[in-house]
Amino acid sequence: MGSDRILQILQLSDGLFPVGAFAFSDGLETAVQQDEVVDGHDIRVWLEHYVDMVFGASEGPALVQTMHAFPEDWQRLEHLDHELSALRPSSETRMSSRSLGLRLLRMCVALYPARGLEELLERVESGRCHGNLAVVHGVVFSVLDISEREALLAFAYSRLSGAVSAALRLAPVGQHEMQQVLKDTLAGVPMIVDDILRRPAYCLTSFAPTLDVCQMEHRYLYSRLFRS
Repeated sequence: MGSDRILQILQLSDGLFPVGAFAFSDGLETAVQQDEVVDGHDIRVWLEHYVDMVFGASEGPALVQTMHAFPEDWQRLEHLDHELSALRPSSETRMSSRSLGLRLLRMCVALYPARGLEELLERVESGRCHGNLAVVHGVVFSVLDISEREALLAFAYSRLSGAVSAALRLAPVGQHEMQQVLKDTLAGVPMIVDDILRRPAYCLTSFAPTLDVCQMEHRYLYSRLFRS
């Protein structure tokens, strides 16, 4: 992989990239307030559950299949986008994925002008596509000629580092401890990525009841720091 691609991946995966990910906890805030997540060990379990049951089951496969479909098969891409929305029981999580995806897409249209990105933006703004974060990432990585494996690893890192950032604001944990948790969780990502790349097309699943319930209950919390 060339230096230019490495730098592009780092920029897109950085927490400073202005898509608004800092505003969403994806249910972690609920888990902390309900004392289901209280320390670094619990946060690690939460992250591992996300990697196995969300990234490995739906977001990762959707990203790869988007890269397979783009740019020739827009019908398939739209189907994947709608299916990914349908697999999310929580309205807040659907909203956050689409909000982050739209911000990422608009930023990338400005940074990397390409007809494929512009067409996806037109389809999202017209309502034909939902613009889920994983789908937008798939299109962006395709435009930048990033390999499927590198795209999956970058997406997983971005999602996990965002969760760690949220955990630092929610739970009584320190920077050093959370970096160790992130390191340990990332160690298991390559195996999940290999599994995703071996799967047949259209193999999206969803079964993460703990995360789903926390995400659905978030809107009813008495006080909230995050939007999801």
